[in-house]
Amino acid sequence: MKIIDIEVYIVGFHKTDNNEWETSGETYGNQIDAHAVINKLSKETPQQLKLFKFGRAVPL
Repeated sequence: MKIIDIEVYIVGFHKTDNNEWETSGETYGNQIDAHAVINKLSKETPQQLKLFKFGRAVPL
C-alpha cells in the first residue's frame, strides 16, 4: 500500500481576539487558491483572517 501526504488549507476568521476561530467548511488544495480567498475576503470584511494548514495521509 502506498501512502501520499496531502496538505489541505482552510481559511479561518473571527471578529475579535476573544471569539473562537470559525471556517466556512471549505478546503483548498493549494496555498495560492487559499491566499486568493483571503485577499478577496480582506477587502470585503473587517474580520481577522488566518490560513490554517493541515496535512493528512491518504492510502492508495
